[in-house]
Amino acid sequence: MAVANTKSTAITNADAASDRSFTNSWLEKSPVYCSVGTVEVAAGDDDGSVYRFVRLPSSAKILEIYRYNDAITGGTVYDFGTYETAANGGAAKDADVFATNVDISAGTVVPVSVLYEALNIDKIEKRLWEMNGDTTDPRRDYDICATGDTVGTGAGTISIAVYWTE
Repeated sequence: MAVANTKSTAITNADAASDRSFTNSWLEKSPVYCSVGTVEVAAGDDDGSVYRFVRLPSSAKILEIYRYNDAITGGTVYDFGTYETAANGGAAKDADVFATNVDISAGTVVPVSVLYEALNIDKIEKRLWEMNGDTTDPRRDYDICATGDTVGTGAGTISIAVYWTE
């Protein structure tokens, strides 16, 4: 066993450079933005329905995604992830990158994080394009969405708040 003195990327960069601007702004000392979106789930929505909440640039560093929802009867399997915008075809980019099999059959007004339910915590320093598995930044926007794999039979509201930086 050994006593460790392990440093994050930001601390390593700060120790190595006389100019602190060496560390990119998405890792340290950048403004935080909040994007919120609300969608309505209809009682007649079919499984496979996609609910689009907010649009973020691929360069966004997501800090948190909070979910709030009404109790939606039978709404037991929802995934949270990214989709292309309508202008880019609207297809799933990574439909469950953030969370899989989220049960929203019980309502909640307390914020519930869905950011790292499926995403590994080693991605905490990564930007959206990296979370999506891209090797370079495509410099485009993505929609943050929920996919209702088992939508349920009830109607209700789902809202999310995404805190992010660039």
